[in-house]
Parts: sequence; C-alpha cells; structure tokens
Amino acid sequence: MMGFKSFLLASAAGTVAISAAQAADLPTKARPVEYVKVCSFYGAGFYYVPGTDTCIKLGGYLRAEVDSDAAGTLTPAVGPVSGAGNRAFVDDRESQKMVERTRILWTLDTRTQTEYGTLRSYSRTGIQWTTGDSVNSGSNAVAYIDRAFLQFAGFTAGRAVSFFDIYSFSLHSFQTNIIGSDSGGTGINLFGWTTEFGGGLSATVSAEENTSRTKPVINTIGTPGFFNIVNANNLGTGTLSSQEGQKLPAIVGNVRLDQTWGALQASVAAHQVGATYYSLNTTANGGGGALANGGGAGGLISLGHPDDQVGWAVTGGAVLNVPWSPGDTFGIQAVYGQGASAYVGQGQGSFVRYRGNDIALGFSTDAVYGAQGSSLELTTGWSVTAGFQHYWNDKWRTSLYGGIESFSYDAAAKADLCAGLTPGGAGTAANAGGFTPTNCNPDFSFWQIGSRTVWNPVPDLDVGVELLYNHIDTAFSGPVTLAANGTVPGGPYNATDVGFLSGVFRVQRNFLP
Repeated sequence: MMGFKSFLLASAAGTVAISAAQAADLPTKARPVEYVKVCSFYGAGFYYVPGTDTCIKLGGYLRAEVDSDAAGTLTPAVGPVSGAGNRAFVDDRESQKMVERTRILWTLDTRTQTEYGTLRSYSRTGIQWTTGDSVNSGSNAVAYIDRAFLQFAGFTAGRAVSFFDIYSFSLHSFQTNIIGSDSGGTGINLFGWTTEFGGGLSATVSAEENTSRTKPVINTIGTPGFFNIVNANNLGTGTLSSQEGQKLPAIVGNVRLDQTWGALQASVAAHQVGATYYSLNTTANGGGGALANGGGAGGLISLGHPDDQVGWAVTGGAVLNVPWSPGDTFGIQAVYGQGASAYVGQGQGSFVRYRGNDIALGFSTDAVYGAQGSSLELTTGWSVTAGFQHYWNDKWRTSLYGGIESFSYDAAAKADLCAGLTPGGAGTAANAGGFTPTNCNPDFSFWQIGSRTVWNPVPDLDVGVELLYNHIDTAFSGPVTLAANGTVPGGPYNATDVGFLSGVFRVQRNFLP
C-alpha cells in the first residue's frame, strides 16, 4: 500500500514539473488593450488619441436638397446670363429652374493642451453634385475645402471665417448669402492674432487674402456695349475687369465681447484698390479694344495706370440669445464702405433678372476709371442684415430674416460709365451693343426677405423648407435695346425693378459638426 501511495505522489510531482516546463515555453500573455477614452475637456464628441494627450473629434453631415428658381444651396437667381443653365432665368428652354444638389461634408478637430494654451487644428472638406454637373462616371463632382486653420497662443493661421464678420445668415437660413459680409461659405486665407482682456472682451488684428474681398475695377474706355450685360455675360471677367493682382493683404481689426447672452462686435477693414493699365482703345494699344501688350511703344505698360487707393469698410453687429425663450436667437449686422464692395455684399458683382420684356440690373464694383490720366472713383456701399429664430418646441423651429444692400457711384464714375450712350437711342459706335437706357444711372440696391421652418423628428436630422423673396431696385429706367446673345432674343426691353420668389426643400443628417 505504501508503495502505491509513493507511486501516485511521484506521478503527480512529475506531471507538475512537466506542466511547468511546458508553460515556460508558451508566449508571454498580451498586455491589456488600451481602449479609446472620452475627452470631455473640449465638449461632446472628443476622444483621446491612444497613447497621447491629444483629443480628436470627427464630424460632418450628409445633405440632399431641391431648389426652385435658384441655384444650389438656395443661391438667388440674380447672376449673369451665361447660356445653358444660366442663373438669370430668362424664359428659354435651357435654364435650370429647378436644381437638385447632394453634398457630403466632414470635419476634423484636434486639440492639445500646452504651456501656451490650446494647440488646435481644424479642417472642413466637402464633395457635392449639382444638377447640370457632368455625369462622367462621377468624376466631375465638385470637391472643396473651406476650413483649414491652426490656432496657438492667440494666433490663427489658414483658411477661416474673416475676423470682419459677425452675423451669418446660416444661423437662420439655408441660402448662400449675397448680402452682408459673411465669408463662412468659402472661408478666407488669413493670419490673425487675438488678445484676451478678460471678462469675455477680446481684440484681433488680421492680415487676410485681398483677392477674396475684391469686386471688379472697371475701365470704361473702349468697352462697346458696356451696359449690355447680356452680351458681357459676366462683369468681373474678360476685358470689363481691370482689377490688379494682389500686392498686399487686407488688414482687419475687431473688438469683440462674448457673454452667456451672446456676442457684440465692431470691425474695420482696409485694402488696396488698384487697376491694371489705361488699356482699351488707346494709341499705345494700337487702337484696339482687346487687352494686349504689343501695341505702340512699350505696349500697355507705357500707358501707366491710375494711382492705387485705399478701400475701407466699418461694421457693427450682434448675435444674441433671446432670454425669454431657450434656444431662440437674434442677429444683426450693418456695414458701410467705400471701395470695399465685397465687405458690403460678399456675393456676386453683377445682378440681372428678366421678367418678360422687363430687365433689372446692377453692377457691384470697387472702383471705376476712364481715360488716360483719370483717377480711381471708389464705389460707395452699405448693407444691413438681420434675422430671428424661434423654437416652438424641441422638434420645430421657424426663422424670419432679411437684408438690403445698396451701391452708388459718384458723378465722375457715372460720367465715365455713361459716356457715349444715346439716351433712348439705338446705340452708337462706342456702344455697339445697343444698351441705351433713357435714364443712365448705375446706382442700385438689392433686398431679400425669407422664412425657414425646420423639423427635427429625431436628434441630428433636419427636414426643412424655406421661401425667399428677392428684389432688384435699379436706377436704370426706360426702354433699352439689347442685342441677341444666344440665350435671349435681341430687341427692345424695359429697364425697371424686378422681384421673384425662390424656395428650397432640404434633408440633412448631422454628425457632430
């Protein structure tokens, strides 16, 4: 019996020894997985990048919409005529009077705490497809980036919203703004520095890309049919624009107060306004109307150019949280400027709209100049935008908004623009296009009023509808004669004010924007 017990004990000991030896040959046990941790320091949606103290947030949205009597993203149809798919919406078979657009956009926000404060990088990129875009296997969808900036120790560098801006229509509307200084739809390349004074008070100085804030500088000499915007198609391209290239950035400064009840801001901006040359229909240019550098002694450069001037703009505004109704907001901004039309109205340079035989039009420019030796005549403009949004409950909200912008030209600019025109006549050699208004006055204004209602059936899903009335008030008046341009027939038209209604229906799924 004792022998049998000894045998069992020896067997057990051997088994333990063998198991221990086998265990020693096995791989070392893996370390626990380091799961992603929530980073609540910067708000919802941030997570720590594993192994670092950097927090990151991914966001974006997917959107589908249909626009009526407007281009995509409710862009009012008051742009220049350019043939098929034009935005002036004359009564022809080529106009796109209903447009569908699908867009996907994503954002990337990374932040790290340093001894100098938060180091932040932010980008926003999108791809969209709109009615009229090429259907070549999807390769011609439009891709863009409207945000790409760094922030560190008070500095902001990259593509961001201009520090001039205060109130954005996007708070209360789906539309692509024309009125006001809102640059949020495209962004602007800039280098800015902000200092904090405490209590929510701050000040910023910023050097910003000038070409993003310029409108055409117009040379009126030798521009046949200058007022015939139907033939010209697009004020701001070709021979009608004599805007010089960027030499210096625009300088912007603001003072801002941020509180729990909202924000107040006042801003100023100054930029260089310059022309190319005294170029058209001159002896040194061979008497031709085209921009060429081969005519005469030294070509265009020998003609010289008007002296540069400083365009400027000032603004003040606020975005307020309405105290008696949580979630409700009110925004307002007013701008005044000379030679700084893109601060008054960030939208297009030319306005045209047909209604039967009626036509309304206007030109938004930074400056006008004429014959050799003339000076730049800066265009004066002002605008006011405002909007209010009310939450009926946690699923429904409605906004009401509106704006107006107005542009005027001094006596010298009007004389240059109207030179060679025969009021009420059929055109002259200098005005071969035949646009001859009874009252030649390039002053004009453009105003809008709109309302949007949004339904949120579930969180992060917007289903909205918006109606927008647009109106061009033109100082041109009386009968005019237009030449055919392939889109509209030639013949007599009547220059007068024109208004129209646009609309959009949109569905959008938001993800941590």
